[in-house]
Amino acid sequence: RKKKSRGENVGVGTSVKLSNKKYIALIILNSDYTHCDTKDSFDDLPRVSDDGSMMRKMLNGYETEMIDNVPNILNKVKDFKEKHSMDKSVTGRLHFHYSGHGINNAKIFITEEEKYQAIASNTNTKKTDTPVGECMVGTSGKLFSIHDLKHELLKFGSDYITITMDCCRSESTRGSKTRGDSASEVKLQTKEPISQEDQEKIVFFYGSLDGHSTLDSQSFTRELFKVTNKGKTSIPILSLASKVNESWKNSPFASKQRCKADLVKVGDNWEGFYWPNNPKIQALADDDEEETEKLTKEPLTLENLMTEISKLKGEIESLKKK
Repeated sequence: RKKKSRGENVGVGTSVKLSNKKYIALIILNSDYTHCDTKDSFDDLPRVSDDGSMMRKMLNGYETEMIDNVPNILNKVKDFKEKHSMDKSVTGRLHFHYSGHGINNAKIFITEEEKYQAIASNTNTKKTDTPVGECMVGTSGKLFSIHDLKHELLKFGSDYITITMDCCRSESTRGSKTRGDSASEVKLQTKEPISQEDQEKIVFFYGSLDGHSTLDSQSFTRELFKVTNKGKTSIPILSLASKVNESWKNSPFASKQRCKADLVKVGDNWEGFYWPNNPKIQALADDDEEETEKLTKEPLTLENLMTEISKLKGEIESLKKK
């Protein structure tokens, strides 16, 4: 995200279990890029915290973990996986959300050690582990590629995976100041293929179009929150991107931002699939939320109990007179 254009654990929420298979979600919110390695390249994103509260509300019915300012995103995804591996229940849906800086990395960083290894082996080809292509940016500046994220999420073994990515997709100027010998070649990090079967169960939502930036004040999460009526209205997954784009287009500011859904359609494999929940589960979640709000507003105390008893006695006396 652009400047003003778009600590660890902030909270863990566990909702009522709505089916035999659990719904889980990991939300990562990177807003503070004041780390010495990132402060000159990436600006802070003060509105990212708003994305978190909106996304959590939309994911009512999920066991949600929300983490703020993550230096190494890969490690947090692995920690989340380990936590749920201890639970033997089956995961029906896994949702991953990221708000923060994103880049389309085209710069390759080669360490001095890698250079010496290439010289020692008498070759002009150098290897690097630097992620390339579309990446999320940790608050330390460490990149985590979208491709690698998909592989990590597939390890959860869930029936379905949905991903919302609220960040820029523009090319980065980040990289080593020393470009090295122009005659050298760099061997990029190998991309492990994702099987056809696995790709058929992933839906990936990009908060912006390829090569475009996003505004911090008009985030994809904010618009998603709006079209789902704060998460209370579940929308067919095949219509979700269209609804968000239409809402942006019809907004008073006529936003030029657009989102995009990436999924593999085979026949009707995604027909009847809604987000954030299926309608029946959504109704259960709404009932649970209403009940929770009632209990929150009117805590059960001795004083309240005596008041209710007094009201009840009054109603009984009134009925006797009739």
